[in-house]
Amino acid sequence: MNMPLPQPTRSLSVRDETKPFILSAAIAVGLVLNRVAGGTLRHYGWIVRVGLFVVIFAVMAFVEITGIGAALRKRKPTAIAITTNYVVVPLFAWALGWLILRNYPDLWAGVILYTLTPCVGWYLIFIDLAKGNMDWGLAMLPIDIILQTALLPIYLWLLVGKVIPIDFITLLRGVTLFLLLPFAAAYTTRTILRKTRGPGFVNGPYKRLTNELKLWALVAVVIGIFATQPRLDNTHLRQVGLIIATITAFFIGVFMLALTIGRIFKLTYQDTTAMVFETTARNSESVIGIAAAVFAG
Repeated sequence: MNMPLPQPTRSLSVRDETKPFILSAAIAVGLVLNRVAGGTLRHYGWIVRVGLFVVIFAVMAFVEITGIGAALRKRKPTAIAITTNYVVVPLFAWALGWLILRNYPDLWAGVILYTLTPCVGWYLIFIDLAKGNMDWGLAMLPIDIILQTALLPIYLWLLVGKVIPIDFITLLRGVTLFLLLPFAAAYTTRTILRKTRGPGFVNGPYKRLTNELKLWALVAVVIGIFATQPRLDNTHLRQVGLIIATITAFFIGVFMLALTIGRIFKLTYQDTTAMVFETTARNSESVIGIAAAVFAG
């Protein structure tokens, strides 16, 4: 009698398992530096901007624009995902911020920035773990890149600009520096390396190098963000609590919203899973970079 072979168990890699702890440690280091230095490290903000450029370059290093066709062939799920991500969720984030943080415009603007657009790439890990539609998830990556580039200035001007004033020229400079230039540099570098070193080098040593750069540049960014703020003290605890409450409500609401939309439009389990994780993965690195440019100092 033949016994069925055991199915391979999907799990996070060691890097992905330890990443939350590494980033949590980076936050702790940044807070300690902030307290020890007494908020005098603000002139080191350039570290955050340089680190973010490296992070976004690494994120975009393997994004293939040619994947758009595969997503467009799945018209219904793609249209639903785009509408959910770029119309429903931003409006939900703005409304939730108004409900909880309208008396704290800086915090409200920060929550909008955090939740505005999907994170590029990391949600694929969870789509894979949950056996969702990985091919469609990969195909949505270039669409997310293009829509973020096109819509972020408009979103920030209309949504964040209703909360706190934004200089439009500074906003465009941030989009150029933290979206257009990293994408152009990543695409050019990948093209040159494929021609000179071959696909094996690009998908092997170069990919490993960019993964290392992305992680440790992000660590430097996180440390820098906390270390270069004005001195943080216990009076900020209430504000932190409000931010945590708002973000928690956002993720619960968006998760339920994405599930409901998938069921209403009768998407398959695989497509619904992909949309749910793409929708709930926020905090795009490019938004962090634009925030650093627009609200620097």
